[in-house]
Amino acid sequence: MLFGLLEGSKNFIRLGELVLILFISFLFFLACTIETDTSLVQPNSNSVVAVGTSNGTQTTSTATAGNTETVSEESLDLERFTSLYGYHSNCDENVRLEIKSLGVSATICNHFVPIGSNMPNPYGPADVAMYDLTQWNRLGGTPGSGGNTILAGHVDYNATVPYAGAYYRGPGIFQNLRFLSQGDRIEIHTDERVYIYEVIWRRAFDVDVENWREAWTADVPIESVTLYTCGGTFDAESRKYSDRLVVRAQLLPQG
Repeated sequence: MLFGLLEGSKNFIRLGELVLILFISFLFFLACTIETDTSLVQPNSNSVVAVGTSNGTQTTSTATAGNTETVSEESLDLERFTSLYGYHSNCDENVRLEIKSLGVSATICNHFVPIGSNMPNPYGPADVAMYDLTQWNRLGGTPGSGGNTILAGHVDYNATVPYAGAYYRGPGIFQNLRFLSQGDRIEIHTDERVYIYEVIWRRAFDVDVENWREAWTADVPIESVTLYTCGGTFDAESRKYSDRLVVRAQLLPQG
């Protein structure tokens, strides 16, 4: 009888783990689906700033230092957007992601994800979301924790950015993530130190069939960071990307 109870307990634990993995997979699928509501620009493999043309020009009037500046859709690249509007007030601009090979320099914004809730999108096209998954069993991490820090950014954007009250149409901060290769460096800058990671793989994940726990697990042999964005082909009718681009990098020894 005791053996039967133990077997039943093991089966229950396995079922719980399966439910957890399926739920996490759903959250990431939903996050990318929501993202495509603001991702109507097909990624351009030739340039980080060149995007498809629009049928019209949308302008936004912005008051700065007592003056009103009219910004056209075509004039707003990421650098100009951040110079005008900065980052969301919840972001700590002392915590930054640097990928020198791609010219990426972005503020990291922490998002706590309670059990049973969805993973929120980054606040806008220029910031990077870092997900606090401490309530999830053996998933995620933070720089210096020995786990697996999970970061997400938009591949592109085509909507009004809520915190800025301004329209942006163009590439997102992770537009060129697909060009990262094994050996490239990724840096996370904090108040305490700079964490330098080296890319070990880049993969296109199919959200319907891949083992997502492999990507988000905290059980890594060396402290890691995992970067995530939408990828593959964009379907304008469904407003979804076909794949999810995932990049894993491992922490290098501090010199």
